Amino acid sequence: MKGKLRQKQIRERKNFFPTLAVTILLWIALFGLVYFVEPDTFGAFFVFFALVFFALLFTFSTAFANSRRGLLTASALTLFLILRSLGVGHIINFLLIAGVTISIEIYFAKNSAST
Repeated sequence: MKGKLRQKQIRERKNFFPTLAVTILLWIALFGLVYFVEPDTFGAFFVFFALVFFALLFTFSTAFANSRRGLLTASALTLFLILRSLGVGHIINFLLIAGVTISIEIYFAKNSAST
């Protein structure tokens, strides 16, 4: 009985090393893109924001230990960075995006708690 319980605990334990390795590789790729690639290069805009999104997603999912919160935070910050690059990312837009993100998180937290 004790052996089966220990095996179940080992199977359910989260292994953060692969996530940490992917996160570090994404941040290195992002810094490499910023340092080595010209901004006018075709596709650099899309690749930059894709790398930013995934680096933030893995970072915040690990930090919060919750994939949903990591996804919401990464989406909100990436959206704000896109707005900043387009010239319309001001503090009011940041506060609006933060408010919508917090509202979505509260909604999903209450829905998942009630079921």
